[in-house]
Amino acid sequence: MPTWIDDPLFLRPLMAGLALAILGAPLGCLVVWRRIAFFGETLAHVSLPGIAIALIAGLPPFAGAATAGLITALLLALSTRQTGTGMDTVLASLAHVGLSAGLIILSMNGAIRFDPMSLLFGDILALSPSDVGWTVAACLGGGLVLGIVWRRLVFLTLHRDLARVSGLPDRAYDILFLAGLAGYVALAMKLVGVLLVTSLLVIPAAAAQPFSHTPEGAAIKSAAFASGAVLVGLMLSFAWDWPSGPAIVAVGGIFFAAGQLAATRHR
Repeated sequence: MPTWIDDPLFLRPLMAGLALAILGAPLGCLVVWRRIAFFGETLAHVSLPGIAIALIAGLPPFAGAATAGLITALLLALSTRQTGTGMDTVLASLAHVGLSAGLIILSMNGAIRFDPMSLLFGDILALSPSDVGWTVAACLGGGLVLGIVWRRLVFLTLHRDLARVSGLPDRAYDILFLAGLAGYVALAMKLVGVLLVTSLLVIPAAAAQPFSHTPEGAAIKSAAFASGAVLVGLMLSFAWDWPSGPAIVAVGGIFFAAGQLAATRHR
């Protein structure tokens, strides 16, 4: 057995990665069902200026990322309602502007020493015990809230008109969902980075869809795919010295491709 299997440097990122994978599974299903996959990527990109400002101000990077993501999530609906601009156009513009602005802010401040690769592709192996602790705690708290509102979010996602007629406050639940998504993106950026964070949400959920017949079944299967991607990706990273974030996403992509192939053969 490889010596790194019981190494804290392997176990710490594994614990954080599994917690994020399990929480991201139901969130990813909702993202896929709502057809807003690019929304998560936009949140990740616009979080980079928040990270830069937080570093300059001496604040935790997570605080800046979460604040920037939350503000963006709340303002997006307003901008599309008021201007009539298509959501895809707004998302594409914000994503690229946010990524560029964040890198410019960081590069202009010589006092900040940062690794752009770790920001863009994650640095999960650098997690400290306290990082793992609050990541797992945040995922448990987020999972508890999501479990309470899960059926309402699914109802609103799949049958919006009927949900409105039945008196469900759709705007309030939309804000709650988007705020939770912004928080998750801020957490997961440490795992796979700004450029790949959406993949952690979307790929396992998409891989689970052909084998699922209920929303709960889709969430469970998505969690299994995501957890498997984290485990196998980290093992490949340690065994072959691959970058951890891309390795996790690549394994998830293999699961997705295999699932699509299996679904095609069953038709």
